[in-house]
Amino acid sequence: MPRVPLPFWVLASFLLTLTSALALSQVKQAYMNVSEIRPGMKGYGLSVFRGDTPERFGVEVVDVLHQFRPDQDLIVVRTHHPILEQAISVAGMSGSPVYLDDRLIGAYAYGWSFGKEPIIGVTPIANMLAELKRPLDPQIWRAIGTEPFDLKSVRGSRPVKTTLSPRTLRTRASQLADLTAPHVDPPELTRWGQPLPAATPLQVSGLAPGSTELLARAFGSYGLFPVQAGAAGTAPKASKPPTSFVDGGSIGVQLVRGDISVMGVGTVTHVVGRRLVAFGHPMLNAGQIALATCTARVVHVLSSVMRSFKLAEAGSPLGVLIQDRQAAIVIDQDLQADMLPVHLRVHGLAESVRSEWNLELANNRLLTSGLLLTAIGNALEASASDRTDSVLTVKSRVSFAGRPDERTEDVMFTALGPADGQALGRLHLFGMLGAAFGNPFEDVRVTGIDVDLHVRFERDLLSVVDAQLPSDVVDPGATVQLAVTLRHYDQAEHVQLVPIRIPASAAGEALELAIEPGDEVVLDRPKPASLDDLLQAQRSSYPGTSLVVSTKLPSQGLKLRGKLVNALPGSALDMLQSTNETDRPVLFSSYERKEVPLGHAVIGSARLKINVRAEPLR
Repeated sequence: MPRVPLPFWVLASFLLTLTSALALSQVKQAYMNVSEIRPGMKGYGLSVFRGDTPERFGVEVVDVLHQFRPDQDLIVVRTHHPILEQAISVAGMSGSPVYLDDRLIGAYAYGWSFGKEPIIGVTPIANMLAELKRPLDPQIWRAIGTEPFDLKSVRGSRPVKTTLSPRTLRTRASQLADLTAPHVDPPELTRWGQPLPAATPLQVSGLAPGSTELLARAFGSYGLFPVQAGAAGTAPKASKPPTSFVDGGSIGVQLVRGDISVMGVGTVTHVVGRRLVAFGHPMLNAGQIALATCTARVVHVLSSVMRSFKLAEAGSPLGVLIQDRQAAIVIDQDLQADMLPVHLRVHGLAESVRSEWNLELANNRLLTSGLLLTAIGNALEASASDRTDSVLTVKSRVSFAGRPDERTEDVMFTALGPADGQALGRLHLFGMLGAAFGNPFEDVRVTGIDVDLHVRFERDLLSVVDAQLPSDVVDPGATVQLAVTLRHYDQAEHVQLVPIRIPASAAGEALELAIEPGDEVVLDRPKPASLDDLLQAQRSSYPGTSLVVSTKLPSQGLKLRGKLVNALPGSALDMLQSTNETDRPVLFSSYERKEVPLGHAVIGSARLKINVRAEPLR
C-alpha cells in the first residue's frame, strides 16, 4: 500500500508541539525545587567580589529549614571561597544566585550573627519568581506620592479625590502621622541564634561623619547601615561601568544621587526578560514602591568580625524597584524613577566654602524626610561644622504638581552649631512634607524642594528672665500691662510691656498666662477637611522670633470640620454637641493670644496666674 505523505500543516503542528515541549522541559530544568534538595549536594554561586564580573564560589547543602518564613523554606548551605572563609557572610552579596547541577535553587540571603563558619541561608527561587508575577496597582503608586515613568510613553500622575468616610480619613491620618518623621532610633538588630538578612549596606559618598550618623538613625530600623564609599563618574576609570544586569552581577538601589550619593547594594539573582529578581529578602519591606536602580561596580569585600560588606560605586542608571517583598525585590528595566530634585544653598560663609548642592532624592513618604534631613545637615556640616552659638534662618519652597508652591521660614538658635540635627528636625519644611505625603484627602506629588540656609555665628537671642503684672487681682474688661523682662546676650536686661485684655466673661474666674517663644506655642487646629487645611496649619504657626502671651480662658471652644470656634457660651456648646453624627465637634480650651515680634530668636518661658474680680472696682 503506497505511503501517503502527511499534509504540511500536520507536520508543522507536530514540529511546533515538539519544540514547545522541549522548550518547556528546558525551562522546568532551569530551576530546582526545594523538594529535590538533599544534604551534601554540591554546587556553586555567582557574585562579584571585585569590578563588575561575577565569579564562582562553591556551596554545599547542609539541610533545609521548613516554614522559615510564611510559606517560605530556607536552604542552609556552606560556602567555599578564599574571601568567604574570612568574611563568613557578606552584606551586599544578598541575591547572589546559587546553583545545584547547574539549576538555579535560589539566592544567598541570610546569615547568622557572629557566626564562625561560612554558613548562609538561601531563599528558594520559587518564592522569588512568584513576586516577579505579582501584578502592579497604579492606585498604590499614586497613594505613596510617586509613580515611575514608562520609557516608551511617559505618563503623568494626577490627584485623585478620595471617597473615604470622615472617620476613616481621621484614622488614616493618625496612622500616617509618624511616617514622615525625619528620623527614628534603630532597634537592636542582633539576636542570639536569629538568622538575619544579609544586611543591605548603604554605600554613601559626599557625606560628612555627622550626616552619616543621621542617616544611620533614619534607616537603621530597616536593616540598612551606611558604609563610606565613592561615587561613580568623579574619577577616571580604566573601563566603563556595566550598562546591563546579569545574573550574579551587582545592583544598586539609589536613594540619593547627585552631589551626594546613597545607594543600597546587592546582587541580581535572575533576569527574566525585562524584569529581574534580586536580594532574596526585602530592602525596606515596603511592598509596591518606585525606587531608582542602577548597575554597580564592587571595589572590595571588607572582612569584619562584626559585619563584612562590599564596598561599591554606582554604575549606569537602569530600571525601577517596583516590588519590595519578603522573598525578593523586583526591578522593571523599562521604567524610570520619578526622583525629587532638591537644591540647597548656604549663605553667610566665606567665599571659598562650598555653598550649593544639587541632589535627587527618592520621592516617597517613608524615605524623603529622612533623606532630606540628612542632605540639609550634610550641607551645613560640610560648609559650617563649627560647634558654636549660631542663628540659622531657613527659607524653603516646596513645589507640587497642579497646585501653588508652599513657602516656609524658620529662625532658630542653637548652641551646637548650624548642623544640629535635632534643631533641623523641627523645621516647618518637614511639616509641609508631612501634610503632602500623609494627607488623607487627595493624592499629591511633590515635584521639587529649594532650601536657602542663612548662617550667622553669634548669640543673637533674647532670653525670657521674668514676667510680672501690676497686681494679681484685676477687673473684668480691663487692659493690664504685662512686664516681661528680657535679656540679650552681653547686654543689660530690659522690660518689654505687653498690653493684655482681660475678658469681661472671665469675671470671678482665675486665668493662666503663658509667656513663651512663638515656635513653642501649641496651637489648636480645626479638624482638617482638605489638604489646604493641613497646609494652612503649617503656614499659620508663630515664628521663633516672636514672644507670644497666651491667656487661657474659662470658656471652651469647638473644633469643627475645617473651622475653629473659640470661647463659646455653655448653651451654644450644648446645642452644637447634641448631634448623632459620628464626626462630632471636639471641645478644646480657649485662648486669647498676643504676639510681640522681637526680631531675635527667643528662648525661655514664664507662667502666671491672675484672679479676676466678679465686678469692677468703682
